[in-house]
Amino acid sequence: MAGDATPLVQLRDGWPAAAHDRRRDRAARRAADGRAARARDAFGIGERLDPAPWLGMRPCTPDMRPVIGAAPRHRHLWFAFGHCHHGLTLGPATGRLLAEMMTGAPTYIDPRPYRPERFG
Repeated sequence: MAGDATPLVQLRDGWPAAAHDRRRDRAARRAADGRAARARDAFGIGERLDPAPWLGMRPCTPDMRPVIGAAPRHRHLWFAFGHCHHGLTLGPATGRLLAEMMTGAPTYIDPRPYRPERFG
């Protein structure tokens, strides 16, 4: 059930409101493995490539915006993290913005809302 896999995160600051329950995680994994096996049989999909699915907390920043930009105290280090649950979908846009920033090209959006320095 979707509710069993939905993390509870406080919208005001992004911090977890409830942790994972390992018993539920095991039950959810067994259910997901069963659905995956049926899908492989029904659609002729091969075996899984990864030995075990990833499970963990997804990082969110206090203001719910990703951190994108040059590291304030480390030359030649750039940040692109904290996309909450949207890393996969925001990856291309983040990559473009980061590449523009790194090369000094004009950026397609204002990068200031994502600057690492906003946290001090």
